[in-house]
Amino acid sequence: MAWINFAVPVLFPEFAKPPKQVVNLDDTPADSSDASRGDAVADGLKPANVEVAEPQVKPAAAPEAQLPAHPAVNLYVGPPDPDKNPDSKLNAQIDEFFLAANLDSRGASVEYIELTDKERFPAFGRRGDRVRVVGSDDAELRSSRKTYHRTFGLRSPQIDHALAPTSLDEIPWEIVQPADPQEKDRTATFRYTSPDGRWELLKRFELKQLTHEELKQRDIRQTLLEGYELKLKVTVKNLTDQELPFNYTLQGPVGVPLEDADNSYKYRDVRMGFLRDDGVTLDENKLSASEAVKKARADKTEVWKRKVKYIGVDVLYFAALVIPGQDQVESTRAVVTNENPAKIEHSDVSVALSSPTINVPAKDEFTHEYSMFAGPKKKELVAQIPALAVMDYGWFDTICRGMVWLLNMFHSLGLSYGIAIICLTALVRTALLPISKHQAANAAKMKELQPKLMEKQKELEQKYGKGTDEYMRAAQELSKEQLGLMFSGCLPVLLQLPIFIALYRAIGSSIELRMEPFLWFENLASPDALFKLPFVVPWLGWTHFNLLPCISTGLMFIHQKLTMPEPTNEEQAQQQKMMSFMMIFMGAMFFRVPSGLCLYFIATNIWSMTERWVFERLKRKSASAETSAVALTDGSSASTAKAGVIGKPAATKNDSEPAKPTALGSFWERLQQSADNQHSATRQLGNGVRRDDKKKKKK
Repeated sequence: MAWINFAVPVLFPEFAKPPKQVVNLDDTPADSSDASRGDAVADGLKPANVEVAEPQVKPAAAPEAQLPAHPAVNLYVGPPDPDKNPDSKLNAQIDEFFLAANLDSRGASVEYIELTDKERFPAFGRRGDRVRVVGSDDAELRSSRKTYHRTFGLRSPQIDHALAPTSLDEIPWEIVQPADPQEKDRTATFRYTSPDGRWELLKRFELKQLTHEELKQRDIRQTLLEGYELKLKVTVKNLTDQELPFNYTLQGPVGVPLEDADNSYKYRDVRMGFLRDDGVTLDENKLSASEAVKKARADKTEVWKRKVKYIGVDVLYFAALVIPGQDQVESTRAVVTNENPAKIEHSDVSVALSSPTINVPAKDEFTHEYSMFAGPKKKELVAQIPALAVMDYGWFDTICRGMVWLLNMFHSLGLSYGIAIICLTALVRTALLPISKHQAANAAKMKELQPKLMEKQKELEQKYGKGTDEYMRAAQELSKEQLGLMFSGCLPVLLQLPIFIALYRAIGSSIELRMEPFLWFENLASPDALFKLPFVVPWLGWTHFNLLPCISTGLMFIHQKLTMPEPTNEEQAQQQKMMSFMMIFMGAMFFRVPSGLCLYFIATNIWSMTERWVFERLKRKSASAETSAVALTDGSSASTAKAGVIGKPAATKNDSEPAKPTALGSFWERLQQSADNQHSATRQLGNGVRRDDKKKKKK
């Protein structure tokens, strides 16, 4: 057996069996019928030395032997970073490009895209480096991917079946040198020919290079959308003499960076804008990373088959949106490129765009064009896509935009954004001065009436006995009136709530404040991070000590103590202790808010305490003036007469008599009426004294 099976084939190869012929059913003419194709393999007619191959099966020869050996290299479109490439010879000025793309010949894909303006858009935590808007620079994240997805990588079933186990988005493509050497800085072209010789694919990348006239424009970086676009042109050529179908799937942006994930309130979202039947109106929507992961785990990934205007991924400050040509995309779907099992909201997501099946005539070709916006989320830019939902600030969108406009206006005067936040706080608080004054007056009135209310409650206890039905009804009515006064004092706070939320969203998500330094902290859009803790705080996960939230909480605590009345019983004392503990809880909640927002809190609390001190000082001066006016009068009868002049007669004996137990509301009404009458009378007397003084001066 060893001689026959091993020695004979080696020593006497002429005795080896003839090779079997391989007949691929796909090689039959396109106009042949299924019956004619089946005649060759009919039962009893198949030759003994013929092996029939099923359709769409890779050739019998090893695919590795047929694949072209192109080198895996990287090249730039746009200027590389001169600090990291000191030996590179830049053929174009950095100012002429908004973007710089690093391309990989493997899959003819995009490795990463950077913004060239390092002054305005530095890398997070690395001032002086470029920020990447596509392609994560986290090596650990890239190595943890089970399947390495590549931005603008392309797959096609007509070619990938012959490349298994690799695919079009992984195998190196050939680099085609441009005919015009001046295009080398802004364009790059890759070519790939399928192993069976049927298809030739071309992918051409291009960036916008500014002209001298465009460079002279002042705000060109704020308004030129084309400068932040990477254009892709996909050309598919049919090299055979027959019509063949072709379709492909294009990978969207991969690795959109998630900056300061532990302190951010927004993570990666899949953004899409679908066109309605009229071809103009947009239906804009989003899918969060956590939702995409949950659907992928349940194998319920949704496939959208609507006409797409744009689709991509956005984070807090940047967006990467693919804008396809008309009728180029048949369906789209979200793709989880890297799942974070610990925090699924931090997972990396992307999109996939599938083309319709196109019948390409013999020796013919078709071309699809795409552009990808990769830049900052500024209204002037995204409105040109249009993708205004990407800039959505929520319910108070108009107020948020107004706050951002004011911040930019103060900054245009030469002020830093930290000083601009303080100026904005002063401007807002000045506009709310009447509301603040009303709130302070209500707080003072509540502070004065609180002891009287407690005395009335004690009278009810002595009169009806605690726990009786009459006492419960009277106490309930008293509580309603007390809550009414408290609500009137809280109403100004509720009116300020939209402004507070708008400032929170504006400061926390405005790209103008990103990486803006002030005092000792380097980023107004992140916590100040005074120093790194030697340990991680349990349950909370704090790794740095933030000083500004502590200062904000301390000032809020002092402000609360200044405005809170003295407790009259143990119940109120317990409530005030709970409010103090609530301040500690709020401090823990605000420990990771942006330092710009903490700066607003600090300025607001200092303003409020100063404002209250001024109000109380003016009130004391007014009270002393009224006391002097009363002392100058001849008696209380004049006071009573003056009080009647303004339409509020002085309280009579019948009016001052206590009402029946069921008319508890009259006590509150008499209490307020008495205070109002006294205030009106003293003010009228003061006016009379001033008129007498004027007459004396005239004489």
